[in-house]
Amino acid sequence: MGPLFGHGNTKSSLDPLPNEEFTLSDARHLLFRAGFGGTPEEVQRLHRLGLERMVSWLVDYERMPDIVGPLTLKPLPPLDYRAFRKLSEMERRRIRGERRRIDAGRVYKLLSWWGDRMLRTRRPLEEKMTLFWHGHFTSSQRDVRNGLRMYLQNQTLRENATGNFRDLLHAISKDPAMLEYLDNNRNRRGRPNENFAREVMELFTLGIGNYTEKDIKEAARAFTGWTFNGATSSFVFQMRQHDYGIKTFLGRTGNFDGDDILEILLEQKACAPFIAKKIFSFFAYENPDPAIVEDLGAFLRGCNYEIKPLLRRIFLSRAFYSKKAKGTQVKSPVMFVVSTIRMLGMNPPPGGLVAATANPLGQRLMDPPNVKGWERGLSWITTANLLSRNNVVGQLMKLEFGKMPKPPKGRMRAGRGQLRRELSSWDPGWSAKGIAEATEAQTVPDLVDRMASRFLLVPLSSASRDRLIRLLREKNGGDVLDWNHLKGPSVERVFREFLHLLMSVPEFQVC
Repeated sequence: MGPLFGHGNTKSSLDPLPNEEFTLSDARHLLFRAGFGGTPEEVQRLHRLGLERMVSWLVDYERMPDIVGPLTLKPLPPLDYRAFRKLSEMERRRIRGERRRIDAGRVYKLLSWWGDRMLRTRRPLEEKMTLFWHGHFTSSQRDVRNGLRMYLQNQTLRENATGNFRDLLHAISKDPAMLEYLDNNRNRRGRPNENFAREVMELFTLGIGNYTEKDIKEAARAFTGWTFNGATSSFVFQMRQHDYGIKTFLGRTGNFDGDDILEILLEQKACAPFIAKKIFSFFAYENPDPAIVEDLGAFLRGCNYEIKPLLRRIFLSRAFYSKKAKGTQVKSPVMFVVSTIRMLGMNPPPGGLVAATANPLGQRLMDPPNVKGWERGLSWITTANLLSRNNVVGQLMKLEFGKMPKPPKGRMRAGRGQLRRELSSWDPGWSAKGIAEATEAQTVPDLVDRMASRFLLVPLSSASRDRLIRLLREKNGGDVLDWNHLKGPSVERVFREFLHLLMSVPEFQVC
């Protein structure tokens, strides 16, 4: 599989790709990277818009209706701790368990809602950017243990997804889930907790090497008193816990608070290139040339940290459509699941299916492995993960979800029975034989080539092509296809087996 993931040797450029050079293949690439892919009909419709109008359709998504809407989650009823302490240990354990079960149900609702958004959205870039920020400004339900706070954070990421990075940085720094995840709710005058101060520089704004340990300590003092109300999950500034002393941070001295620290970070030379590089790498390709990073960083700073102009420039650039970019990105588990469903043209399944099937592939929504988020690229591909990906496709082809692997304790388990019930009434509304017949192929080799061009973004290897041809040739009894005689459930099963095999090849793992 090595060469499949290579970057090629084409020199990249941020110059705009001329509209007359914008091919159907480019449109497909753009829809996959800036969204979750789609059917050939969707790609053709968007390609007819031309490059600039297609990019505008993706980036200016506010013009499209939000067909899913927000989620309603209520806070848990406040606990009367005076009365609670008077109860027996057994009764206290029962109440704690009941509250955990209620919250686990809320987490499932949240995961199902987000999956529904990704599957049904008319604003694919909105959800793709929310997913990006979820891996950048990371928090985990495993540590936060509150579904409402995780939902509020998810909404903060969505509402600021393509807005202003300055606004997003300030908002996420006061987000209750983030404050709890990085222990800033324990950051008090005289006893500063450095976790958030360290990560806001290392992972959120500057990167390693652009600050000192002294800067971390001084920044931690500035963030003292930043906490939240546990009952309402809203930001609170505790004046009595704030350190009002003079601080020296990144060469500046003053009576700084947390907002001052964030503004100083945004002024640093390293900040804009750091953010621009992460966004470019997520959408185009890893390890861009320093000249590209410097150019995009200067552009982002010149736009006063507005994200939309940066995205528009990336999506219009030659670099985005170069050999380094196209077909070189391993699909994340979420991307793998959602794009497969969308490419098949299925009616959207219950949203909980996204998290349930992405979990065994190594991407647990609302539960990244650590504060650095998920590693991308080849880290998604292991022997076990490839087998699990194959199993997910098999479940979709056969519509057999009763044998889904059990999630680890506390993750998706609360909604497992509900998801099964929802799946039992789901009508996928698609036909593998119908997809094959629509290609109008007259021979087995021609059908294999046309189906491969529909579902793969890179050429099919000769070995994989030969296997697929053998399968269909054996089932068809020869090379010539007579669609009038290819009828019945057994024919549908054959084409589902064919699609299962096609979606198990290495080439299907990339976009």
